[in-house]
Amino acid sequence: MAFTEKDEEFEQQGGKILSFFADNKFYSFYITDVTDIIEIPEITYVPTLPKYIRGIMNHRGKAIPVIDFALRMSLPEPSYTERSCVIVVEIGSFQAGIMVDRVSDVEDVTPEMIARSPIEGGTVKFFITANKKRISLLDPERLVRDKR
Repeated sequence: MAFTEKDEEFEQQGGKILSFFADNKFYSFYITDVTDIIEIPEITYVPTLPKYIRGIMNHRGKAIPVIDFALRMSLPEPSYTERSCVIVVEIGSFQAGIMVDRVSDVEDVTPEMIARSPIEGGTVKFFITANKKRISLLDPERLVRDKR
């Protein structure tokens, strides 16, 4: 997927991201793509789905899929703790829950901190250096909808 107007604006002006932790690395979403951060809820298993889709959860009366971030990214399967959570992202009118080790911070990002990913159309849009951390800014649509 090509860069959107939102991506161009972020690259030129910066903005806010929500960073989270998985496999000893930092990842993030635009703060505007995140609707909620919740404790890991009861998840209903659905047979025949890919292993990285843990099932569905009830979120405000709506059934939404729950994606295990580590499994989706082919990372080692984590041991979830009381700090683990589900980040609910919204892509258009579609919502999905992304299960992560733990949320880190809301980061203020300036253009000097941003480097565009050399792989256009990949899951990672930008690499950000903030507070001595290297953070991969993800495309939630690629993460949720890609068939890989």
